[in-house]
Amino acid sequence: MKPISADVVEQTWKRLGVIPPEDATVLIDVMRKEQPSVLAYLTAVGEGQLTEDEMGLLLHIGIVVWQAMRQGDAQLPMVSGEDLDAVESKNVQMLEYFEGESEASFYDVAERLFGSYNQYEILRHIVGALMEEQEEDLMIRDENLGIMYIHLKTAIDAMDL
Repeated sequence: MKPISADVVEQTWKRLGVIPPEDATVLIDVMRKEQPSVLAYLTAVGEGQLTEDEMGLLLHIGIVVWQAMRQGDAQLPMVSGEDLDAVESKNVQMLEYFEGESEASFYDVAERLFGSYNQYEILRHIVGALMEEQEEDLMIRDENLGIMYIHLKTAIDAMDL
């Protein structure tokens, strides 16, 4: 898939950042039909580790990512649970490598990934959204930023196959 442009990502982010709750449920229903494995992944992946606020933010950003990627040049593939498992395994290995290499911060790891990443604009907006929400009244813990980032990157990678 070709990279999604900055304009498409920004417009999608702006449009979905202000949607009323009733429209969010419609989007979730559409996502359940089009990408059931991605939706299941995003709603279950942080259970027991992430707070309710963190889980809600993960799902919200995941929906924005899916909507932006739907506007690409090709139809998104139907992502399977196996696709997500394989991609997540690679992403976790990569995160462990970066964390073991030095005192890598969330920013350091994110910056290293940006260089050659196909969906750079989406990834860039994810980082911005995670950092912005951390400053809001939501309970987003610093120690969970990296894992939330990896879960969202996993969703992108699986849809960008």
